[in-house]
Amino acid sequence: MNNIYWPAIVQLHLHDELIYIKDPHAWQNFLITDAIHLAPEDQLIDSNGQCYLLSPQASQHSLIPSGKLTVSQFIPLVQQYAQLQGHCCSSKLMFTSFEQGFAIIDQLD
Repeated sequence: MNNIYWPAIVQLHLHDELIYIKDPHAWQNFLITDAIHLAPEDQLIDSNGQCYLLSPQASQHSLIPSGKLTVSQFIPLVQQYAQLQGHCCSSKLMFTSFEQGFAIIDQLD
């Protein structure tokens, strides 16, 4: 498997939902229980901002590096997820590091 920085999230294509993945063990559990529902456009984003497309063989841990997000690109994803979770004023939600963003996602989850 690629060098993933944990925690990570699964971003579902065309959805605001983010699935928090704490560590490699949680990733393995996710693959066992939910990989069948993944689309090729879904991606894993690690806590360093590295993005990976999830191949149709995700159960075999096929992750294809697809670029890297900046924190400023990550903020809207977290804001949209907060709004989905029913938090008002999500547009005011700001952070300056991936670590802070992932902590927010973990708390919202």
